[in-house]
Amino acid sequence: MKKQGLLAILLMLTMTSCVTTGKNFPSDLAWIKKENTKKSDVKMVLGPPFAIGNSGGVVTWTYAFYKYQLFGKTSHKELKFYWNPNHSVKHFSFNSSFPDDLNSALKKAGSPAENSTEQPSSKKRLYPKY
Repeated sequence: MKKQGLLAILLMLTMTSCVTTGKNFPSDLAWIKKENTKKSDVKMVLGPPFAIGNSGGVVTWTYAFYKYQLFGKTSHKELKFYWNPNHSVKHFSFNSSFPDDLNSALKKAGSPAENSTEQPSSKKRLYPKY
């Protein structure tokens, strides 16, 4: 009986277990202003970047949060800053697969809900035929 109880506990822990990497950060980006927001502002709000890189000679900072689940959907979000030489934001991009962020993006874009019955046209070709 003890073995069955222990097995049940281990099974429950395995089914609900997840691993995260990076640091979760707010998805509201209204505070970021191109040409005005500085590196020091970003560091004060978000802390140090997850990764630093270079894109065609432009310094980049990446903030990332990844949530891996043994069972269920893995989610992630990334915020990337591209910096001007004067340390102001040249450009930034945000990508997320977290449900709250997806729903928020759909509402802002005025897109039909995920459960929409509208089907894409099968006659349209989005890429060349080879």
